[in-house]
Amino acid sequence: MVIQVETESQGGTVNVYLDDINARIWGESFGLLGTDNYGRDIFTQLMHGSRISIIIGIFSAFIAVFLGVLVGLSSGYIGGWVDELLMRINDILLTIPGLPFLIVLTAVLGPTIVSVIILIGFLGWMGIARLIRSQVLTLKTKAFVEASKASGGSSWHIIFRHLMPNVMTMAYTQLALTVPGAIVTEAALSFLGLGDPFLQTWGKMLHDVQYYGAVAEWWWAVPPGICIALLSMSFVFIGYALDDIFNPKLRGR
Repeated sequence: MVIQVETESQGGTVNVYLDDINARIWGESFGLLGTDNYGRDIFTQLMHGSRISIIIGIFSAFIAVFLGVLVGLSSGYIGGWVDELLMRINDILLTIPGLPFLIVLTAVLGPTIVSVIILIGFLGWMGIARLIRSQVLTLKTKAFVEASKASGGSSWHIIFRHLMPNVMTMAYTQLALTVPGAIVTEAALSFLGLGDPFLQTWGKMLHDVQYYGAVAEWWWAVPPGICIALLSMSFVFIGYALDDIFNPKLRGR
């Protein structure tokens, strides 16, 4: 390919001539990671896709942790038929295959970013609820809870005033550990062609690579996969660090 550039100093115009209009440009001279088959810069797509992955991962994790903490607190402290009902719902949702169920719901509700965030968050709270419930079952027998009961504190007062602050450290850790799962789930949906077609995400980049049969073009296929892995590992390490900080007993292991 030959590029000829002519400038006109007086008029301030630049004329660019290409000998092959269908030429594919790639390599460091025209971008850090080259371009795809449409001539779009790969590095720019990676930077743009990182925003979507982080937004979906964090907001989905917030929804999952919020639901998990709420269900775990209610189930663990109130007990009785409330505990039985919530845990049976939890068990039913745990038995449903997550990704196929998510694919069906996404096809029904539409692949918008809001629906994807809500669905991923809704399908990610069950394990968190069980962890919070087990912690609450231990805390509800403590002296400060019994003292609050004796002074006339209601169940919701005890839950939100005394129990919630004591389980939030676990919630923070679970928040960081839930983000990677949400990121990978969104990438899987986009890779299968079920994501928002108007959003450029890392999963959609991998979908385009597979759809156009460009797997051999490593500068297009490898970077999004590496970014998904590195971002997920980063949040996992953050979760482990928070767990180490909030649970000093783990440091001696």
